Amino acid sequence: MIRATTILRRLRKFFLGTLMVFAGLALLGASYQQVGQALDRRAVHAPGHLVTVDNVSMHLYCTGKGGPTVILEAGAFGFAQAWAWIQPRVAEHTHVCSYDRAGLGWSEDAEHHDGVAAAKRLHALLRNAGEPGPYVLVGHSLGGALIRIFATHYPDDVVALGFIEPSHPDQLERFPPEAREAHKRVVRVLSFATTLTYVGLLRLVNPLGRLHAGLPADDYRAGCMFTSAAPHVRASQKEFAAWASTMAAARANLSLGERPLVVVGGTEPMEGMTHDIFALNHQLHGEIAGLSKYGRHVTIEGASHMSLLTRQEHAEQVATLLNELVDNLAR
Repeated sequence: MIRATTILRRLRKFFLGTLMVFAGLALLGASYQQVGQALDRRAVHAPGHLVTVDNVSMHLYCTGKGGPTVILEAGAFGFAQAWAWIQPRVAEHTHVCSYDRAGLGWSEDAEHHDGVAAAKRLHALLRNAGEPGPYVLVGHSLGGALIRIFATHYPDDVVALGFIEPSHPDQLERFPPEAREAHKRVVRVLSFATTLTYVGLLRLVNPLGRLHAGLPADDYRAGCMFTSAAPHVRASQKEFAAWASTMAAARANLSLGERPLVVVGGTEPMEGMTHDIFALNHQLHGEIAGLSKYGRHVTIEGASHMSLLTRQEHAEQVATLLNELVDNLAR
């Protein structure tokens, strides 16, 4: 019969061996992460420049000439280079700026990540960079709520708005209950995902980077670099966690008056979205168009939530609509 001390000794060896295997894998994963990030940062560079806002460096990228200036506000997990197909087309028409919110892309992190804080930082960023209004605000997804908040706080600076597959402040309340549960899961998973970045698992699996597949090669690589790094994932988690306060601030925007406005949607649901939710989402987009006397709701055939940015032919149609929005201001 095996003695108890022998069993304990064997168990200790087993657990110690297992711990060493996990430690070795973690070390290997951490090396993979660090080397990968270093290679990415040698290969891709910030297209714009850094501007200091409240002791935080923020990345701003402006191209084109003329006015009014078009400001591009990315959605969740987004970054300035997500507009890589759209910004050059708009720059042929007028002055246009994209940027990275605090903690995202090339920008340093800041304390708060709710929509009001984001709008105030954007206003300060444009002021400090010497980019005066008036502005045509364009927001994708979560960015749609953020530009409504900006318009509420700085109404004299906003002359027109473009919404691309925008988030509606009431969507979680009006979608089926499983949508609210899914949102809560995203917040929890992103908290854990930040830890996974340190051992290279997000880089290896690339679940967030793939959202931007279809962008030009360098911009897609930048997106994969950002979305597999702790600062970007952590800031994204904080934006999702601040959803309720952000949407409350967007909900306070009851009207956009007589400003020219276009809401652009696709005809295809995003992955995992039921047809019922897709139909309701289309209805909510129509409500956003109704915020202005001169609001339009346009759909692009075959497009989906992300392809409006990442698929060149869809993005170019979006850019055409935005250029028409700018032209309407001169009439």
